[in-house]
Amino acid sequence: MAYKVGDSVKGTVNGITSFGAFVKLESGETGLIHISKLSRGFVRDVQSVVRQGDPVTATVISLDGDKIGLSLIGGRDPRGGKRSSGDGRAARGGEPGDLESMLSSFRTASSERLSALGSAADPRQRRRK
Repeated sequence: MAYKVGDSVKGTVNGITSFGAFVKLESGETGLIHISKLSRGFVRDVQSVVRQGDPVTATVISLDGDKIGLSLIGGRDPRGGKRSSGDGRAARGGEPGDLESMLSSFRTASSERLSALGSAADPRQRRRK
């Protein structure tokens, strides 16, 4: 079957690597979902998003000879719910993100993390015994 960039395709995850997941498509061909295309957020472990045998619906994002590049970003979790961003927060299903609200959320989370790290590392904050 000839695919075009932008096509939605169904398949089953048949291989997991540190850099992504291989998907056997309904046509019998194999495509790759790179780890960066599994979720909008940072993914440390591919298996936190998909596992071997999971059915997936992906979008064709590149075609290079016999190589088919796929993406799950903007899709649904293969298990039925919203996909995880890899850090416990739900990804935005297929909604286009509002850049200002995403930046605001990032700034708030970063500030909280930095203040927690700063107080733990500041020797003036530690009690002396």
